[in-house]
Amino acid sequence: MIVYPFGIATFVLLRRYSMYEGRRLDAIAWNDAREAYLTEVFDQLSRPLDALISTHRFSCDPDENDVGGLLSGSLKLAAQDVPAPDTPPVSARWFAHPHSDENGDKYTRDSDRQRGVLRWAFCELLNDVEEVVRGLPNEINLAIHLVYSGTALQSEVAAQYWGELWASRQLRSAKTTAYADRDAMWLDTWLDRINERQDQEARLLIFVELHSLLEQAPQVGSSEAAIALLLVPPSVTERFRLTPVAQAHRPAQVDATSPIGAALTNALRWGRSTPDDVNRIWQTGLDASSAGVATQAWVMAGINETPTNMDYMIGHAEGIAPWLAIACAAQAAAIEQSPQLIIASSSHGLRIGVVRAS
Repeated sequence: MIVYPFGIATFVLLRRYSMYEGRRLDAIAWNDAREAYLTEVFDQLSRPLDALISTHRFSCDPDENDVGGLLSGSLKLAAQDVPAPDTPPVSARWFAHPHSDENGDKYTRDSDRQRGVLRWAFCELLNDVEEVVRGLPNEINLAIHLVYSGTALQSEVAAQYWGELWASRQLRSAKTTAYADRDAMWLDTWLDRINERQDQEARLLIFVELHSLLEQAPQVGSSEAAIALLLVPPSVTERFRLTPVAQAHRPAQVDATSPIGAALTNALRWGRSTPDDVNRIWQTGLDASSAGVATQAWVMAGINETPTNMDYMIGHAEGIAPWLAIACAAQAAAIEQSPQLIIASSSHGLRIGVVRAS
């Protein structure tokens, strides 16, 4: 019989324990590092853009434009007589003025009407944003992004008109870039660049959607609209002590790799909101099938709100409809002081996002 000294047995036992303990501590350290990394990533993804002002027009009637009609549900899209010849009434919304030129002659061509309406819409938006723009410190770079779609005019024409009206008010110098279209995921791209310490600037986003009216009827269920959003990174807000009215969080896109349930979960996480927090759902651009899928997704997530169907109340603003939802949600968030969920579909696909009170 061979007897091992007690010290050797103890060494073997402690050696095995130390190896186990080392692996356990390595696993704990790895998990802690992973958790810290995920926390940092989540913190970056959930950083919002601050909205200093949000305004819109889809009617020449100030009472109709008031977001209160959307919040109460009193606003409804109705059939109207169309100026186009031999055309029955159409359920659509358009700007009723101006309907004549500077000489008082009624417009007969859509391109002429759209020029007049465009100037009117720009003036309306400028009336709302001018004071806030003037209040921006000179140290903040201001860039203007102009999106002008669904019209008989080129975006260059819109940029020219905007520049003339901007200069006439003697507002600060700002570079204007015109686009024919802009996906809501553009906010996602900007937020990524902000996290990389780039594009730390104020951006005035201007959107206009105009349709044919005089030469042919507008599409059933459509709406003309104009929107202005002045957005800045929170770092700029904090540095210059600005006062935002709302915060627009990173949108999530629905695609093959991110079905609607996953996109909704991401949007809520990035918007720092739970299903119970959501006070209102802004829905636009969804057909009956996609609306059913979306409803099922938010009900399964625990959201029990009935959506504010913007297409039913305002009409579908086509290419800028998601941005109209963001603008209205920002105003509603400021009023209701609660998170607003946006579910918007366009030619780019389905987008989901959260707008919160500041």
